Parts: sequence; structure tokens; C-alpha cells
Amino acid sequence: MKTKKYLVAGALMLVMSSPAMAQEVNYAEALKPIVAALEAAPNDPKAAKDLIKEYQKTFKKNEEAMVALGNVYLLQHNYDQASAIAQSVIDNKKFNGALAYILRGDIAALKDSVGNAGAAAAEYQTAISLDPQNVTAYERYAKVYRHVNAKVAVAKLEELRKIKPDYPVEATAAEIMLNDGKYAEALKWYNMANPANMSEDNFYNYGFAAYITKDYSKALDVAKQGLTKFPGSEYLSRIAMMAAVELKDYPQAVNFANAVFAGKGKKVSNDYDMYAKALCGNKQYDEAVAAVNKALELDANNLEPMKTLAAIYVAQGNDDKALEVQQDYLSKSKKATNNDWASLANTYVTKAEGITDRAAKNAVLAKAFDVYEQMVTKFPSISDWVWLNQANVAQLMNDPDKVAAIYQKVAAFEEAKPNLDEDSKAYLEGAYYGLGFYNSKKGNKAAADEYFQKVLKVNPNNENAKKALGM
Repeated sequence: MKTKKYLVAGALMLVMSSPAMAQEVNYAEALKPIVAALEAAPNDPKAAKDLIKEYQKTFKKNEEAMVALGNVYLLQHNYDQASAIAQSVIDNKKFNGALAYILRGDIAALKDSVGNAGAAAAEYQTAISLDPQNVTAYERYAKVYRHVNAKVAVAKLEELRKIKPDYPVEATAAEIMLNDGKYAEALKWYNMANPANMSEDNFYNYGFAAYITKDYSKALDVAKQGLTKFPGSEYLSRIAMMAAVELKDYPQAVNFANAVFAGKGKKVSNDYDMYAKALCGNKQYDEAVAAVNKALELDANNLEPMKTLAAIYVAQGNDDKALEVQQDYLSKSKKATNNDWASLANTYVTKAEGITDRAAKNAVLAKAFDVYEQMVTKFPSISDWVWLNQANVAQLMNDPDKVAAIYQKVAAFEEAKPNLDEDSKAYLEGAYYGLGFYNSKKGNKAAADEYFQKVLKVNPNNENAKKALGM
């Protein structure tokens, strides 16, 4: 069997590896000083020796407690000791042994950072044979085997449903896909799940999968459905807030945000950033600025809220403040995208719209033009898109010669490509038509007709070009 690193969702698996620790307060409490001692001296083989000896003496007849000690070793990556504990439980004929085989499966999945899915699955299968009611064993089998054969993994969950008819197979299968970053596949599984059997986490992950795939309406619907089952859930309200912001349903987004902040869970920078967007869309500008400032305060390294702050100033009509923030963001961020740069140019254009004096107007538009000039250097692969935006600015500057020169750049850029996608064809068609129109206005009919003919070669159905050619 080909081996691969099977972390089984990393820390999630390790948390699940101690299913009984919360069931027996005595041994859970007894494990705390052991864990502390092992963490304090991870390289000392004698660390917590006396505590462990006393623990084993006290709980030697408790299978769950002994396996819990093995899980402690597993968390410390002490696989030899964890294996020894598992084997001692298996060898004890008074114990069922299912939990020990789950522990062995976890060790096989994690050992040496190169887990063996086949070996781990075999251990989990043994646990199932010993305890057919053990939900963890089925889930662990499916999660560790998903990369080897997803159908077999899901089939194992179907076996569990025969024993527990209300077990959410589809939701669990969806979360397996979600852990692998397969959001679209996760969404398909969630869509087949029975909401009646879904937990709060299921609804949250369902909504998240829809949100991350940009199905914002679905994300909002899922969150609302979950909230009917788990009223007041700040986690589901968070998904609903984010989706409502994307759908521009700002009043509803603010209501969901209030539910988020009414909860006792930890709030992060993104929560306040989303809240600010909702407030801005609801025209509560002062509150929006306060929310952005809180977002920046919580995480000074997260510069994304600065973009929200700029958008708030734009919405207020304070273009100068917006430009100041946008320029500050671009100077600091290493993740600035072409859209971020284009937003700066657009703010200059917006500012120019309110100026009536031609010289003053063109001075502001020239700054937008310069931003696009910088973008050509920063994002050469989308030069055509940048130039077309730049041509629009030149048009606003009432400079047809500059517009025509840019169209020629676009035409040359597209003509040099061996193959044209749909966007490139549209850009070339637009450039040719613009050059035809320009030459027509200049009285150069031969050149104009030549460009209009080129338009029809790109798109034979361009009615404007046909009309210009008298067709």
C-alpha cells in the first residue's frame, strides 16, 4: 500500500482520539499534571514517571482511562509508549479492546509524519468488529481512507447508518471533503443531508462551504435554517452576516452581526471588518469607522480592514480621505491585488466627476491614468484589461488621440497571442472598433473601414461595424 501523510485533519483527529476523557472526571483530572509534566520536559524520558506509575496503579481496571493515557503519549508524539499502552489494553482479557485498536489506528495514521492509511484502517476495522456501536471507529476509518478510495470511505459510514439510522452520513462525508479543501464536493454532500440530523457544526460547515464557493444565497439560507434549530447561535449568525454582506442585504447583515457580538465566543478582526461593511451599507458611517478601527486594533498585521475604511470614506463622499487610506494600504500590503490598485484609480475618477473645471478635472484624472500605468508594470499578464481601463480615463480627459494610441497597444497585445480566449476576443473587438471610430471621426475612411472589417473577422455579428461599413 502506498503510504502518504494521513494527519486526519491534524489536531481534530487528536481531539477525537480521547472520546472518553470527559466521561470520567477522576482520570481526566489525574491526567492533567501528567500532561503538564510531559510538556514541561518533552525530551526527558523520566518526566512524570512517578505520576504515570501512580495513575496506572489507580486506573488499571479502567479501559477508557488506560487508553486516555495512551492518547496523552500520542499527543506528545511518543508513539512507542502509546503503542505499549494500547498493547497492554489489548492483552488484558477483561477489556473489550476496541478503544485500544482505535489508538493503534491513530498511531499508524500519524507516526513519523508518514501515515499508512491501510494499516490505520485495518486497526479501525478491528475496533468496529469488537464494538460495532463505536461511532468513532467508523468515522476514523472513513477519514483516514478518504484519499485511498473515497467510495469505500463513504461506504463505511453507510455501514454505521445501518446500526444508527439517524447517523448523518452525508454531513460527515461532506466534512471529509471539506477537510481536504474540496468545497464544491462538500457542498454536494451537504445538499443531500437530512437537516433534522445535522448538528450546529454541520450547519456551520455547510454554510461555510457555500460561502467559500461564492453561493452566498445558499450560505444565507443554510445559516437561517440552522438558526431555527439552534436559535441565537453566534457561529451560524457569523455565516449569515458574511453572506448577507456579500448579497448587499445590509440591514439583515447588521441584525446577524448583533447576534454574533451578543455571543460569548472569541471575536476576531474579520468579525469587526464584516460588521463595518454591513454598517457602511446601512449608511451608519460613524459606527462603521469605529468597527474598522476595532478590527485593526485586534490584528495590526491584517491590513484588509483598511480597504473597508477606504470604501466607507468613498460612500461618505470623502474621496481625499479614501485616497489617503488606499495609498497607505498599497504602500504597506504585500498582498495587494490588481483590483486594489484599480480601486485607487476609480477613486480618482470618482473625485474627478465632481470637478467642473477642465484643467483641474484632468489633473485628477491624470493621477488615475498614472495608477494604471503602474499596473501595467506590476501586472503585465493583464495589460490589455489595464489599458482598456486607462483608455476610459483618457476618454474622460477628452483626449481621443491618447485613446487611439492605447487601443493600438491593446490590438498589438492580442494579435501577438497564438490563441485568443473569449475575453481577449472581446478586448480585440473593442480595440478595433474604437480605432475604426477614431479614424472615421478623423475623416480617414479607408483606415476606418479596414478596422471595421477587422472587427467582423473577430465577431461577424457586430452590428455597429456592419452599419459603419454600410452593410
